[in-house]
Amino acid sequence: MSATRPARSAAEVNSEIRDLVAAGGAGTDRYRELLVEWGEAMRAEVEPAA
Repeated sequence: MSATRPARSAAEVNSEIRDLVAAGGAGTDRYRELLVEWGEAMRAEVEPAA
């Protein structure tokens, strides 16, 4: 399993999602892409259990 980190943090992606939703872009392809990116960033930021 690769330990590569996403290009952007979950907070950065979340900010873009919020901006897109505020502009009425929920439900678009870009919105779905951002949700996937956000999920990947969240998983990368979680510390594995000991």
